[in-house]
Amino acid sequence: MEQHLINGDSAEVLKTLKDNSVDLLATDPPYGIDFMGKQWDKALPPTDIWKECYRVLKPGSFIAVMSSPRSDVLYRMIKDLEDAGFDMSFSPILWTYHSGFPKASDTSKMIDKRLGGNVKKSNAFKGRGIDNTYNGISQSTPIGEERDAMRHTPDTDLAKKYEGSKLGFQPKPAVEHIIIGMKPHGSKSYIDNVLNFEALPDNIKMTYPFIQVPKPAKKEKNYGVDKNNHPTTKPVKLMSYIITLFTREGDWVIDPFLGSGTTGIASKLLNRNFIGIEREEEYFNICEERLSVDRDKLIKFFKK
Repeated sequence: MEQHLINGDSAEVLKTLKDNSVDLLATDPPYGIDFMGKQWDKALPPTDIWKECYRVLKPGSFIAVMSSPRSDVLYRMIKDLEDAGFDMSFSPILWTYHSGFPKASDTSKMIDKRLGGNVKKSNAFKGRGIDNTYNGISQSTPIGEERDAMRHTPDTDLAKKYEGSKLGFQPKPAVEHIIIGMKPHGSKSYIDNVLNFEALPDNIKMTYPFIQVPKPAKKEKNYGVDKNNHPTTKPVKLMSYIITLFTREGDWVIDPFLGSGTTGIASKLLNRNFIGIEREEEYFNICEERLSVDRDKLIKFFKK
């Protein structure tokens, strides 16, 4: 099994790879939503990168490209992939992670901030509430008067006038899209895809195309590295399911936006050859550390 990690710009590195040499593109690229003010997420990848990905993929190979569920971003990402030549007539996979909560601005709090009022909220009931547990993840949910006590208490007269008003309500997503496409005219048959699907765990097959996997815990993110500070690290299980669905042992997987290296770890666990490209040196160093862990140790850790 081979693994090649490259610190560089995918727009240039991809040009050095052979035509028709890769079996799957699985990647979590920039979403173009300026996430956390990160410079690398200010725009979607240029179409030229997707054209190079199209060139290096074997005919009949699939792409699995993660995207924000926002309609504008999702539309542009699919359009760019289609313009690069991919057949985009496939339904997406939907990664659900059970952590979406409504988000909206507290109007009275915003007014107090603007007018220099007190914006501290009461925390007298912090930590109390209903203990909800899902897949071992405990979440404390305040109820009734306890929840009210944690709200912002208006300070200025104008803020008091708008107490309870919410501005710009928008549900926080608990799902991300995995866009599926294919390089057309391949020799691979749909029977191959059926066999790959049957290799997935039963609980995943039952909910497909919804794949329910929690976001990675700190223990997973930091395994093999002092500190993984990449803000959008994906769970190894999620990428493992995608790789299982579209490849066989010995196939080549490529991730041109490697981030903190999750696709590479999943490939290593599943005996796939791998090429990973990451432009940001800070994150590339994290990739190298995470992927330097012996495969047997990885298997033991992720089977816990």
